[in-house]
Amino acid sequence: MQSKENKGIFIRAMLYFVNLLMCYEVLTVSNTLRKRVLEELGAKITKLKDEEYYEELKDFTGTVGLKRGESDAPRHLTRYFDSLLPKTAGGLWHELLAYIFLLRNDFGYIVPLLLTQRLMSLRGSIVPPDFLIITYDKRVYGIEVGTKKEIQSGSFSLQTAIPTATIDTINSRTSDRCPICKRWIPLCPYVIDNYSNLEKRITKPKVKCLDECTFYPEEKVATGECPYTKYSRNRAKTLGYTHHVYADGLHYHYRCILDKLPEDLKNTIVDAKDTVALMTHYPYYGGLEELMGNAD
Repeated sequence: MQSKENKGIFIRAMLYFVNLLMCYEVLTVSNTLRKRVLEELGAKITKLKDEEYYEELKDFTGTVGLKRGESDAPRHLTRYFDSLLPKTAGGLWHELLAYIFLLRNDFGYIVPLLLTQRLMSLRGSIVPPDFLIITYDKRVYGIEVGTKKEIQSGSFSLQTAIPTATIDTINSRTSDRCPICKRWIPLCPYVIDNYSNLEKRITKPKVKCLDECTFYPEEKVATGECPYTKYSRNRAKTLGYTHHVYADGLHYHYRCILDKLPEDLKNTIVDAKDTVALMTHYPYYGGLEELMGNAD
């Protein structure tokens, strides 16, 4: 981790690991994969088969462990799933991506506190944020990944006089779960190559696949052969190929869109080669704009 080249290798490894976490999280929606994993666990840990909900979860054919209202499973089965096969969605990979985002943007020296639940003193304890940043001009900032921890962050700042910023994960485009298949859309090889190349300056999070991709030629991107391409479009009055139910501004697998639409509309969308709709994204987190200005 001393050289810039080795830091780039580290960033590449983290990005591929995030993709693995996204693949693992398919257990929530894939009945076949979930059953195979549970059967393998049951064969290796035989007492597991005696647990109350093991057989019910193994044979369950709907989605499990999604947000409330989106999961097909009853609450008791979701709780069992979360205890037996913990989900990794969002929390873990956002923390890893936030770390390499801080590293790549050269904010300063990063102190990860992800595994430190409390900082102790003889008089008491405080709950720290996920990271501390020591800037090159000797200032210290706390960084909390995700919202809904404002009271915790405020308490830390009041007790330490260390200002704390919150990273916005809700609007991060590395959290796009396709509304059709319910699977996460992973980071593509083009994004991984460029983001791990620390000599390459990245000024915007959005990648226009048809214009920029170097892994798939334009025709293959347009026909949905790339498994990473996202589709996001709002309906436009003058563009007939946007007149369909999925032109709602959400981010889908482009492949899923093509599979769901009638053949004639599918062919129209492919022929349109819509550079606005077909995209992917670099890791990017809002909430640190002031720090980014200082880093520049």
